[in-house]
Amino acid sequence: MPFDTTYHIITSAKDTLLSIHPGGQDTDMYLDVSGLPKDVQEAISSNNTVIVSNKYIEPTPREKFISAIPFLLIFFGFIVYMLLRVRWRISDTGGIDSDTGSDAAAAETTAAPGQLTYYGDELTFTDLEIVAVLHKRFPYYNKLSNADKTRFTSRLQQFMASKIFKIHDKAGYKEMPILISAAAVQLTFGLEKFLLPNFRFIHVFPQEFIRAQEGYNFLEGNVSGHAINLSWKHFLEGYSIGDDGQNVGLHELAHALYYQNFITEENVDANFRDTFDAFNNYGNKVFNQESLPGNDLYSDYALKNFQEFWAESAEIFFEKPVVLKSTYPELYESLKNIFNQDPAANA
Repeated sequence: MPFDTTYHIITSAKDTLLSIHPGGQDTDMYLDVSGLPKDVQEAISSNNTVIVSNKYIEPTPREKFISAIPFLLIFFGFIVYMLLRVRWRISDTGGIDSDTGSDAAAAETTAAPGQLTYYGDELTFTDLEIVAVLHKRFPYYNKLSNADKTRFTSRLQQFMASKIFKIHDKAGYKEMPILISAAAVQLTFGLEKFLLPNFRFIHVFPQEFIRAQEGYNFLEGNVSGHAINLSWKHFLEGYSIGDDGQNVGLHELAHALYYQNFITEENVDANFRDTFDAFNNYGNKVFNQESLPGNDLYSDYALKNFQEFWAESAEIFFEKPVVLKSTYPELYESLKNIFNQDPAANA
């Protein structure tokens, strides 16, 4: 049986036109003539509306209170929600972004039911646990000297403690904060400033995630506002195949590193800033050369714009250093100075 909406239409003489409007909500509405909806005006003269005339009866206080209960619940629910939002550990997103796998803006990072939150400063992994994960899944760490391994794990602990990890899944693993922090330390191991404080939040999705702006697009990674967003599936693939020049973790962290030093201009690493001009100089030449047929060290996506070229250069520098050095020696030298590392020497 369809619901009806009953409109009590109050005239100036305090009479009432009772208009029963089929197909609406099962409720009563008291309206002044001046506030009568247009469709009700039309329906009054149609065969689908029953009209009776009776004296206006003022609702009792109890009736008014009962009718107001849904609105009161919504109001108090909203107040509680806003109070929860002001907690310092609630996610903060928005602002400039860069992505992998799409042409446009920010990734949709609204948490699905079952999202897990790991506060890095509350994680209590021992050095043995961290080393076990790195030894198994992080080749970069295994090539370091003993002294550098100690320094690496120390930086990893500091980076991890400064972040909040949002796992958009029902299950999370200790490898997630450990390996993502390790990727950040790998990229910045030769720099003085390595915490990337602008990016307090790291969102981890089980696989490709959807950006819901300007149509739906699937992303493997994206940097937006104060958040770094990663597909865990593609992050692991980046380190399981370590010589193809494709590593979404390094790619998005390279975007974040650039943003931290050149956009926020806070916690700036002087070496990174001072040596980037050389990369711009040689990078522009390589960017144009790679656009010509027969040059395929870089992907088509890297040639989309110079920011994507920069991020993929970081991937290739760490994953195909010997090839990059032999193909574009000046570009390799500029990246070696930027990162203060020489991966070709250890390849």
